[in-house]
Amino acid sequence: MQKAKHTILKASTVILSLGLSACTGVEPAMVFLATTSGVVMDDKLPTDYIAEAYTGEDCSYIRQLDDGGPLCRSADYGKVVEQPLYCYNTLGTVNCYTRPDPYGNGQTPVQ
Repeated sequence: MQKAKHTILKASTVILSLGLSACTGVEPAMVFLATTSGVVMDDKLPTDYIAEAYTGEDCSYIRQLDDGGPLCRSADYGKVVEQPLYCYNTLGTVNCYTRPDPYGNGQTPVQ
């Protein structure tokens, strides 16, 4: 929940900065710094913060260009889930299977 509030705050800051750039009293350098700080610190464009506020996921156009993945990713994106291996002693070697005791002969697994 805290991350969502932080993302919405960043998105609203970017939108406000872009809106204030039309006013004559705002220095263009200040608007530039406000809108590009996310690119430098988080590798995110201003539109990425808006996408994060909308989807609730981690969005980065720059990361998408780097690895070809999706624009917005969930927290568990890219984690490798491996199937457990069950290994048993056989004649002179150890054989491993994806299911426990595949032949039903009551062998104890190798630790």
